[in-house]
Amino acid sequence: METLAKRLRYARERMGLTQSELARRVKLRPQAIQFIESGHVRRPRSIVEIARVLGVNAEWLLLGEGAVDIAIRETRARYEGDVALSDEAVAVARLWMELPVAQQIAVKETLVALLKARS
Repeated sequence: METLAKRLRYARERMGLTQSELARRVKLRPQAIQFIESGHVRRPRSIVEIARVLGVNAEWLLLGEGAVDIAIRETRARYEGDVALSDEAVAVARLWMELPVAQQIAVKETLVALLKARS
């Protein structure tokens, strides 16, 4: 992806967030995210915080360089009170993040139904 605007939109949609939800999590106005995604802002001051919330490498988000998912390795041990995620769980999470939002919702609903049926 050749622009910050495209990378931001990709990362935001991959996380299943709206522009408003991302703005709320980063403590910005929704218009700030809209301006970045429309290409009007090329070097946002909050790029590091946006990258952290989206779980991506800030260098990749801003410049298109480096690994996209560097934050997955960093956040692994923080999941559920320092219980480390297995390699398989991380692989499933990466696959899930590649799905469109509608399919993510369907997968989540299916998992919830399977867990309810099990109990």
